Amino acid sequence: MSIYLAHYWSLYSEFINVFKDLKYKNIPVALMTNFYQQINDELRSDMEQTGFEMKLNDSRIKQPEEIQPFFEKLAAPFKQPLQANADGKILINLDYTRIPEKRLSEYFSRDRTLILSRSRAPEYFGIPNVWIGGFKSDTSLASEELTRRAASIFAEQEGHPAFGNAFFTDTFMKRIPGIVDAIETVSNLYDQIPVTTVLIGTSEDVGSRSLAVVGAMRGIPSICLQHGILMGEEAFIPVFSSHVGVYGEYEKRWFMARGLEENRIAVTGHPRYDEIFTSERLSNDSFYEEYGLDPNKTTLLLATGPKLDAQKIAALITELVAGGEFQLLIKPHPWELSKKLISLYTNLESKTNSVHVIKDRKTDIRDLILNSEGVISSLSTVALEGLLMNKPVFVYHFIQANREYDYYNTLDNYIQHDPAELIQTISLYFSSETERFNYEDVKRKFLQQSYTTEHSGKELTALISDLTRVNPE
Repeated sequence: MSIYLAHYWSLYSEFINVFKDLKYKNIPVALMTNFYQQINDELRSDMEQTGFEMKLNDSRIKQPEEIQPFFEKLAAPFKQPLQANADGKILINLDYTRIPEKRLSEYFSRDRTLILSRSRAPEYFGIPNVWIGGFKSDTSLASEELTRRAASIFAEQEGHPAFGNAFFTDTFMKRIPGIVDAIETVSNLYDQIPVTTVLIGTSEDVGSRSLAVVGAMRGIPSICLQHGILMGEEAFIPVFSSHVGVYGEYEKRWFMARGLEENRIAVTGHPRYDEIFTSERLSNDSFYEEYGLDPNKTTLLLATGPKLDAQKIAALITELVAGGEFQLLIKPHPWELSKKLISLYTNLESKTNSVHVIKDRKTDIRDLILNSEGVISSLSTVALEGLLMNKPVFVYHFIQANREYDYYNTLDNYIQHDPAELIQTISLYFSSETERFNYEDVKRKFLQQSYTTEHSGKELTALISDLTRVNPE
């Protein structure tokens, strides 16, 4: 682990230990907060320094393999053995599951399935919908009492590097009413609707986490799909669902290295990628005209991301188009668009006709991949999608981070930290048949460990059937 992550898990375990008796319906409230979001830049900087652990008093997690077991021990008193309820419904939480409409109706029967959403619509995609708001009840008194007790505990921790941090304490206490509300709402839902298994797309949000945790109290199996490549481990571990459906063998090894039992991990892929293998996507004849591209140049899609080294990305863009062979379509990350942090790209666009910035957030990234001759990506799912769509992909590792990311490391020289090295690799690929042949071998080896599932929907429904003895179709 990096220094920061070692301190992160030490602090997380101390937070849990200090607040373990603060419970609602027997569930520790501290277990239900998205912990990493309580850490601001000031505290994060402190945690990146050697010696931070000396400021802690009751931390337990020292090694990666201790992460999941620590949380399993905490949950053990309220978890029940999984039970197969043949009369129950498969409940799919619409938030974050990202299963395409066509795949939902293809893989899941309306008679055996319910969609859970924040909408009052009677159905989604032909499947009955239930409104989560219909199960709420007044929890204000309980929230006030728990918030008061939390404030009292924090008051006893004066001088603590985190518990004395105003942002950390305020964030947690402000979340308590939402946590209590989510636990109560999900409890009411399970009281009123027989459920055989729950499908969620993440456990970062309190609603999805409550579906898994309250479900565990009743022996209801839950499956959490992988919502993106494993970049920030804090978003994927600990696991709160009974099972996880992951992209490939890389993730399976990753979770096991952090203490999750192998029998809780299923390599299912994700239904959102099924259409890459099963649906024919046609190139757009008007693509070059739509984006003002030069048909005599090689068009490359450049996907960006947050926290990039600005000098490196600027050098990559500037030097790549300087020779006149390449033109770039730049697709800023949605976070950059929402924060209006794209001036670096638009400034470069204003200086040359070979750079085009896509500002429409609704643009389908897969259409851009399909119509480009290659993909240049930060450490993101765009690179994986480009590989699955059989495009040459070149990855730049320009992220400024407090840990190492190794997901794409097996791409050999097709992932680079240096702009000049990456440009050389790109140029060689498009000029050398031998290099293109070498790339295919590297890509094949990468995908063998990262993504091989062409029919994720079938793998997912088979897992549900195994857990519940109910056929979703």
